[in-house]
Amino acid sequence: MEDIRAKLADRLSAKGLENNETELFIKDVIRIVTSSPGFDIDAIKGQLNLLGWHGDYTDYGTIQLIQACYQDG
Repeated sequence: MEDIRAKLADRLSAKGLENNETELFIKDVIRIVTSSPGFDIDAIKGQLNLLGWHGDYTDYGTIQLIQACYQDG
């Protein structure tokens, strides 16, 4: 699990997120994904944009890593 978390942190950092933003971003993604199962990546990006995440911080692989790390809470 630590390997997945490290990969996720590296991926988000490479996309421009600061360390202090990472947890909040992940929580927002989890809220969006759990509120609408069968997510569409463009819809997630739209929701993130509405929440103030205006960068291109996510893609399908990032969503999968977040789900893998946090599926148990």
